[in-house]
Amino acid sequence: METEVVVIGGGATGAGVFRDLTLRGIKAILVEQRDLTYGTSSRYHGLLHSGARYAVNDKEAAKESYEENLILKETIPGSIERTGGFFVKLPQDDDEYVTKWVKACNEIGIPIEEISLESALREEPYLNKKAQAIYRVPDAAIDGFTMIIDLVADAVRRGNKVLTYHQVEDLLMRENHVVGVKVKNVYTGEIIEIYANIVVNATGSWAARVAEFAEIKINMINNRGMLAVFNQRFNKQVINRLRKPSDADIFVPAHNVTIFGTTGINVDQPDDFSLNYEELQMMLEDGSNLIPNLKQMRIIRAFAGVRPLYQENKTSEAGGRNVSRGMALLDHSARDGIEGFVTIVGGKLTTFRYMAEKTGDLVAGKIGNYKSSTTRFEVVPHRHAKEFFKEINMAPATKNKLFHWAGTRAKDLEKKMKDEEILKTVVCECEQVTLGEIEASLPNGKFNLGDIRRRTRLGMGPCQGTFCHHRAASLIVQRGLATAEEAEEAVIQAIEERQKGMQIINEGETAKQLDLMRAIYYVSLGMGKEK
Repeated sequence: METEVVVIGGGATGAGVFRDLTLRGIKAILVEQRDLTYGTSSRYHGLLHSGARYAVNDKEAAKESYEENLILKETIPGSIERTGGFFVKLPQDDDEYVTKWVKACNEIGIPIEEISLESALREEPYLNKKAQAIYRVPDAAIDGFTMIIDLVADAVRRGNKVLTYHQVEDLLMRENHVVGVKVKNVYTGEIIEIYANIVVNATGSWAARVAEFAEIKINMINNRGMLAVFNQRFNKQVINRLRKPSDADIFVPAHNVTIFGTTGINVDQPDDFSLNYEELQMMLEDGSNLIPNLKQMRIIRAFAGVRPLYQENKTSEAGGRNVSRGMALLDHSARDGIEGFVTIVGGKLTTFRYMAEKTGDLVAGKIGNYKSSTTRFEVVPHRHAKEFFKEINMAPATKNKLFHWAGTRAKDLEKKMKDEEILKTVVCECEQVTLGEIEASLPNGKFNLGDIRRRTRLGMGPCQGTFCHHRAASLIVQRGLATAEEAEEAVIQAIEERQKGMQIINEGETAKQLDLMRAIYYVSLGMGKEK
């Protein structure tokens, strides 16, 4: 297999580079060891930064974040909700830091507006009524799942190729030149060699491992952060605590829920998504200062992600908070004497487009393509499809979900729903996911409920898939789209993954939900083995 560029990594950065190159007319193949958005890009709070969080300690990252915030709101409208945000100072927070923060935001050009406590409480009634200062900022909420999937789909529609569930086994070398990659299909074991002029390492926390194939040393800090998902959306906009960036100081509204985080602990492995009960309790204790009723609210799950922080010289700084969130574009020809290999690391999801543009500039120049990046103004085909489904008879909530979700598949999905009544069946009641959406999102390879979840929100509501996982699997088997054995394996895998985030809570309504899930699957259905 041959192409001009291989992009390794199916997160925000890799997807951004893949689309940027595609829009320049460059032939590219994206390879990802799991599904798209499996790594850090889907394991974070969903905040589209205004830059204000970094204004004091990292002005360059703050400026980049604000500029990209404005661009992404215009070019990826289907995945961004313009919520706005608050920065809230509590009595115990440092007055001097607030003064520095206001000055820094003004110098950078980030628009902030101080508002009264009374006005803030009208908008966000759960806020601490003892707050001393509140500033409005242009934060927003971004859906990493839909954004990345839509970025890649746009590149594929334009003729390029993506290989998910293909793990890089090695870099193909000729003397000091990387000439391609060797990948393995994780389902079949098939080995494929892909030859290319340039290989781009956009693997985030895995960047150091990939670079080792070329005997290149990259100092990465794997910084694990823990987050919690509440069963309701109790804030209309992003709420940040106005203090030096720390743990448990961000609340982000995401669709029908609120995501709260995060922590920062350095770990050895890039896929260390472990959860810790004491860490969660610490978060809730600290977060209660900002939202006093926090401990009375139901958490439906917790999860963790690993931030890929880069430093040219390795640090022992334990929390990762003092490491720059800026990007590092490494040209290994100049840095290490290895031709045909580029690494892009660091940065934030908010700045992924900028990172991709700069990477694209470097790569395009190396292969003699001098077209400029167009991602600054070229809109990603988005999900809104209100002109469709008007003649389909279904519940208003279900139809509203389709209006905001169907996107480029809307015309085909509408036709199929008219032809087959069963496709209007609501499989996931929490998130109003229909069978039609599930079938439209079926992966090309093995039947995988996690892959479907990332594309439809199946199983992401309060029941965490207790009822919809077996419904989806049984319907797919009935319609001949998977075998019974494939479906059972997919269900077991899905409920085990969901339980990881539930059992760390294991109290109140979530404990009852977990017991019900185990009773249904392990006792009534006799599937798998209770752990």
